[in-house]
Amino acid sequence: MSADLRSWTVARVRSAMTAAMRTDPYALDQLVEAGTGALDPSSASFVRAARTLTLGTSAALTAVLNVHRYKPDARDNLACAACGIGGCRTVRGISDVLAAYGLRDDPVDRPEAWRRADAWYTRTSGRTVLLDVEPFDDGFIARPAARAGVPDGVLIIDRDTGALTLWPAYDTDTLTAEYHTYKRATR
Repeated sequence: MSADLRSWTVARVRSAMTAAMRTDPYALDQLVEAGTGALDPSSASFVRAARTLTLGTSAALTAVLNVHRYKPDARDNLACAACGIGGCRTVRGISDVLAAYGLRDDPVDRPEAWRRADAWYTRTSGRTVLLDVEPFDDGFIARPAARAGVPDGVLIIDRDTGALTLWPAYDTDTLTAEYHTYKRATR
């Protein structure tokens, strides 16, 4: 149960960080400028700093949660590596705050999956690549439309974390089954 709570908490922190990374800081500045007079100076300052504040807070919480990991103790029971107890009060406290404020997972959607795959293929091939992005339960499969000049295989973008993994160019059914097995093994 404690390890599950930690996983839940880590997922919420990653979600906040992902949402902040997707946000365009210039768009926030433009929003404040367009609404001149609609926001008091403190609110306008907060909107301008919200992305950086969220990224910094998420990074700090990630650092704390990395220290408070569950590992088998001397009796082979799961215990927090930092606290030495099964029910880490630090993880519980963070999860309680996140739950109280209604912080939810922000899963990757199809446009975000396409954006991540496009950036990866452009970076690795040095050019823009036409992509087909196909959804499945655990994520998205991004296949290049033309194989010439691109890395072998296809990308899978995880729906929950946004993580990219390169896979052989199997058919969709095989990829989804293999990825499901992979994801279960890495939990």
